[in-house]
Amino acid sequence: MILYDANAPGPNPVVVRLFVHERQGLQFDVETIDLVGLENRRPAYLRHVNARGEVPALRLDDGTIITEITAICGYFDEIAHGGRRLFGDTPEERAVIHMWTRRVYLEIVLPFVSWWRGTEAAERAYRGHRILMPEAQRSHRLLADQGLNQLERDLEGRRFIACDDVTMADILLYGFMGANIATGEIPWIDAPQRPNVAAWLARMAARPSSGSMMQSLDARIDN
Repeated sequence: MILYDANAPGPNPVVVRLFVHERQGLQFDVETIDLVGLENRRPAYLRHVNARGEVPALRLDDGTIITEITAICGYFDEIAHGGRRLFGDTPEERAVIHMWTRRVYLEIVLPFVSWWRGTEAAERAYRGHRILMPEAQRSHRLLADQGLNQLERDLEGRRFIACDDVTMADILLYGFMGANIATGEIPWIDAPQRPNVAAWLARMAARPSSGSMMQSLDARIDN
């Protein structure tokens, strides 16, 4: 089994790395893709790994390719040896965790990523490989702020998003927020005026897994 990771701290690779460090009990090989050099847009990657040019991707032993970060993390959650499931143990837990994961993605992550995709930095990074909409930046920021304000209310009296411990919902949101806070590319995302969100961010940042998420994975994972 091979995970195609990136040589850059993009939020999508960061989410999967954070999940791997949190979940434990996983064994697989890692191939690092030169995201900065657009290796993911070259014919070999598009033809043999992911026709959409996205990283990360997971190649199973039978050749099946899994893309999309929640799908990769969900597969890892199923095959990990021991440890605590990050998608939940019961149908009820899984439903709640999927609900919150979907909420934070649609209400917060998607708007602020869309805001970033209207910047000159995004234009330089994509080099024509994605249609950008800088004219919609104001609306995307307002949507992200609206989502963060709702999360501020949702986190009242809670330590984590979906339950009493870290789940995929926390990993998804922190992977994207933490990566962008670290790079400074979205300066308004870490607003101290939301004390519940700020406390959640601090709890996530203090976890050992968060200290490793910005670096590419080793060539072999056996944790």
